[in-house]
Amino acid sequence: MKRYLLAIMLILGLVISCGGSKDITLPNKNVKIEGDVLTFKGKPFTGNIKMNLADKMDGYAGAMSFKDGHLDGLTDLKNDKENQQVKFTVVDGKFDGELIMKDAKQRTDIVLDIKNGAIVKYLADVQGAYKYDLSFVDNLANGTMEAQGQKFEFKDGIAKGPQGQELKLTLDPESGDLTMEAMVNGKVAGKQTIPNVLTPQYLETFIFRAVTMTNR
Repeated sequence: MKRYLLAIMLILGLVISCGGSKDITLPNKNVKIEGDVLTFKGKPFTGNIKMNLADKMDGYAGAMSFKDGHLDGLTDLKNDKENQQVKFTVVDGKFDGELIMKDAKQRTDIVLDIKNGAIVKYLADVQGAYKYDLSFVDNLANGTMEAQGQKFEFKDGIAKGPQGQELKLTLDPESGDLTMEAMVNGKVAGKQTIPNVLTPQYLETFIFRAVTMTNR
């Protein structure tokens, strides 16, 4: 009873641990999504969502942690045979610490170091077309970024282009958004903001959808 999780990853048939003492296998009429809250018997759920026996036999392991109906604490789901893993920690509604998304079949390997919702270090290889080895110091990018055959090396937020142009990559520590500016002769020629959509609230939309589908 497998379902999809985290956009590029798998979500599976689930077992819910209630109060650390009771496991409830989906589908279950007591488990619902009410508004944007995961509830059990009409109350916001606090506990862990675990893989059921069938999924364990397929090699899946781990659990998702919830508090008051929302992601909170450590979530770690993986299948060593398939080389798949999703791991993150949520503190006060924000990612904090290491975030891992790996899927060998999708050729995706992402490892982020996050502090209070903002990216501190970004290591990623997405299907060989996009590669990142970046760290942020004082909100300025340092390291390398490869995109569709082009490679940029950033130092103190600035990378030189092949024709003398400059790229500036900065991080908004409050929102986690990235801003990239193209500079020509010291002037801004173009600007793009990459919004930080990778939030616990965003991932919950996929998780809650999977729970609803499983309960049909």
